[in-house]
Amino acid sequence: MKSLEEARKEKGISQKAVASNVGIARQTYSKYERHPELMSIEQAKSICSFIGCDIAQIFFAKNS
Repeated sequence: MKSLEEARKEKGISQKAVASNVGIARQTYSKYERHPELMSIEQAKSICSFIGCDIAQIFFAKNS
């Protein structure tokens, strides 16, 4: 499985674009990439919808 950061970068989407789409600060989104457990399910759904990834990637990503 891929992390949220990997999924976003694969699509060529910036942190700023995701944050703007979800209505949060880029710094907040950056924190969510490092600590996805801090975001709500609704935020995760919105982010995944925008990026085009599976929500399971966020909450069940394998950390290296």
